[in-house]
Amino acid sequence: MRGRLGSGRPQTVDLPWAGLPDDAAIDYEARHHRENRDLFHQHLHAETLFMTGSAKVFRETAGHFLEVAGEGPGYIRAHPSDRHFCTELHSLDGVLGNARELHIEHCDQWDS
Repeated sequence: MRGRLGSGRPQTVDLPWAGLPDDAAIDYEARHHRENRDLFHQHLHAETLFMTGSAKVFRETAGHFLEVAGEGPGYIRAHPSDRHFCTELHSLDGVLGNARELHIEHCDQWDS
C-alpha cells in the first residue's frame, strides 16, 4: 500500500480548533475505570504505524495532534537548533490501550 501512495504533495489545511471539546466536557475520571473502552491501540504493519480507537478518544485527544501540526512547523523555523516539536500521551492519561506512552513529534526533516 505504501509503495502505491507515491511521494505525495505539499498541502495547506485549516485546523478545526473550534470543534475541540473543552476540559469541562471531558470526563477524565471515567478514563481510569476498568470498563473504559475508549482507548488508543497501536498496530505496526510493514513499518507503518496504525492507530485505532473510538471516535471519543480521537476527539478528546485531537488537541495533541493539532498542536503538533499547527505549532510544529513555526517552532522549528523559530528554533533551528531544536530539530523537533512534540507532545506526549502517557498511560496515566487513561487513553492508551497497549502502550505506556505515545510520543507525537513534528520534525522539519526526517532521516532514514
